[in-house]
Amino acid sequence: MKPTTSNYAAFIMTYRRPEILNDTINKLLNQTAPPNKILIIDNDPLKSAQTIAENNIHNNVEYFATGYNSGPAGAAKKGLEKLSAQGFSWIAWIDDDNPPIFDNIFESLLQIANSAENLGCVGTVGQFFNRKNGIMKRVLDEELDGVGNIEVDNIAGGMCKLINAKVIVENNILPDEKLFYGFEELDFDLRLQSAGYHLLTNKELYKKHRLFYNRMNLQVNRGKRKEIKSLWREYYSTRNILIVLKKQKLYKAIILTIARSNLKIFLGFRYGIVYGFKNAKLISLALWHFLTAKTGSLNGIHE
Repeated sequence: MKPTTSNYAAFIMTYRRPEILNDTINKLLNQTAPPNKILIIDNDPLKSAQTIAENNIHNNVEYFATGYNSGPAGAAKKGLEKLSAQGFSWIAWIDDDNPPIFDNIFESLLQIANSAENLGCVGTVGQFFNRKNGIMKRVLDEELDGVGNIEVDNIAGGMCKLINAKVIVENNILPDEKLFYGFEELDFDLRLQSAGYHLLTNKELYKKHRLFYNRMNLQVNRGKRKEIKSLWREYYSTRNILIVLKKQKLYKAIILTIARSNLKIFLGFRYGIVYGFKNAKLISLALWHFLTAKTGSLNGIHE
């Protein structure tokens, strides 16, 4: 079936941000091609999003509480499972704090989906992935000149990721909930490609977003100092990229990633003793948990 506004739905993953969630719901409803249904996946055990969903029930907003914090990976899996089972052909993967910034985004994405063969996913912004070294590669500004589409390796969940439900119904490709947080989209997208599907972004739409966020002529600066309160993300990003590389049997990239991670441990002390030790602890723990096959969330990591 070819995609139309009547056979696509969206799920929004949320965790204790009801005001932001309400704004994102409104921005989806105000699209020139609004989804036929919006499914709220609430990761808050206290169900903080329930009232927002109930207030929008007349807009065909459905609510589902996971009962625990399943992370973005678990929430995305549940959203894709439920909406594909309800018969929707295309499913938008939305973070509560990343609504579409232009009102015609999904109309544009559905037009791409309607014209492409073996399309697994389409989105506004994507990246290339170097399978030799395990590093994401930015699409160059000059590659966005002209018209047409660009095939990419990864489209993040915050980039209006629109999934072909066939990949779930026919191929049983779903996010890996054991990753919990970080690189769940990359893992999903690489498995799409392994199954023979393509991932597309549109040059004009992509460039429009890059201009909006003032990200033209951007110089990638790896290894820069992070906010110490956000260092916990180093654990998940380090552990999960290694898990993804192992799944893809990219053993050279695993070795290089472990080497880079060890280098990051030492370089972290450039930013002070407290920063250095916390950074070293998180990365070392991530490497150990990869080697011992520890997955899921890690209690107390945000402290």
